[in-house]
Amino acid sequence: MLSFGFGNDEYLCFSIETRKKKGEQFSAVRGFFKQYELIYVIADERDVVRLRTNYRKGEDVYLYRLKASPELIRLIFVDYLHSVNMLRDKPEWYNALTVNCTTDIWKHIVPYYPKATFDWRILASGHVDEMAYELGAVDQTIPFQELKRRSRINERGQAADRDPAFSGIIRAGLPGTE
Repeated sequence: MLSFGFGNDEYLCFSIETRKKKGEQFSAVRGFFKQYELIYVIADERDVVRLRTNYRKGEDVYLYRLKASPELIRLIFVDYLHSVNMLRDKPEWYNALTVNCTTDIWKHIVPYYPKATFDWRILASGHVDEMAYELGAVDQTIPFQELKRRSRINERGQAADRDPAFSGIIRAGLPGTE
């Protein structure tokens, strides 16, 4: 997921997901074979982040602040909106390997981030944060393992729950947000 801040702790979060039919369960194997449409869920963080911190079990949620200029963030945001509008006119299939939540985030960032080159960790989404660290896209003032430990927000999300200040609470004191 990628969130864009608009000041006053207001964030709009984009979550790239599969569109399943009512009652349909996700299957990683079926995800390789044009079984699910690709969708972008655009929501308040209390919806999509809180779903993962408070309701889904066994998911670790991390929040990293990207080191980028406001101009770069604006370009990426507009690129996201362009993709959303394109999906309206020309739907795409989700593919567990090539068109998924991680590869599509990458697709939006790579045109604007010159250091970004293809890396196997894009295909193994659990390692993208380490790649971002190595590229200097997130805080490097502390070792990566410490950054990751301090960036886990599950407990913060659970404590904030329905609080209107959810986005500020989950960010308070995180590395790179001071």
